[in-house]
Amino acid sequence: MKLHKNYSKRIYFPGAIYYIVIKTKNNFPYFKETIFCSLFIENLGICKQLKGFKLYAFSIIYDHINLIIEPNNQYNISKIIKSLKENFSRNVNIVMGYTINQNSPLFVGETTSFRLRRMRMRLLNLFNGNFDDFNERKINLEHYKEEFIKKFGNSSPYPKFKWQLSFYDHFIRFHQNHLKKQRDWDHHYNYTVYNHLKHGLPENWQYTSLNYPRLTDDIKK
Repeated sequence: MKLHKNYSKRIYFPGAIYYIVIKTKNNFPYFKETIFCSLFIENLGICKQLKGFKLYAFSIIYDHINLIIEPNNQYNISKIIKSLKENFSRNVNIVMGYTINQNSPLFVGETTSFRLRRMRMRLLNLFNGNFDDFNERKINLEHYKEEFIKKFGNSSPYPKFKWQLSFYDHFIRFHQNHLKKQRDWDHHYNYTVYNHLKHGLPENWQYTSLNYPRLTDDIKK
C-alpha cells in the first residue's frame, strides 16, 4: 500500500467513512507484545471518546493497525490519527522506561515554576477544547509498567517505539449504485476484522474488533 506523503493532499468528505492503516517504523513487530496491544486498545477508546468519531472495525497485527472510522465535523482523519499515534507512542515509551511519566508521583525534578507553567498550559488547552494532554491521566500507566517490568525486568527487549510517518487511507465511496457501495464496505470491513488470518495469526486472535463490541459502533446500511 502506498502511503500519502503530503497531508495537504488528503481529501476530507463530511460524513465519510475511511479505512486506515498505520504502521510501525520499519515494520517492527511491537504488537507481538500483548501488553502493547491492550494499551493500544485503551488509547483507541480514549481517542474515540475525545475526538468523537465512530469506530466500526479495527485489528492489531504485529506491525500495523487497521481501522474503519467515521470522523465528526470537528476532527478530520489527520487530526484523529495524529492524536492516536502521539498519545500511544508517549504512553508505550513510558511503559518501557524510555520516557518519564511526568504525572506519576514517582517523578521528581520539576521546579515549582515549571509545574505551574505546565498546569496553566493544560488548562488553556482544556479551555480551547484540546484534551490530548490529559489522556494519560485516564490510563493507569503504572499498572502497565508494573506488568512490563514483571515480565521483562528493568531492561526493555524492544527499541523505543516509533510509528512510520503518515498513514494510508481509503474513502469508502458512497456510490449511487447501492450494490457497489455495499461491496466496498463489505470488502474493507471483512479485510479489517479478519486481517489476522491473512497474516497467519491464530483464528482466535484476540485483538480484532469482533472481540470488542462495546468499543465499536453499528453501521447504518
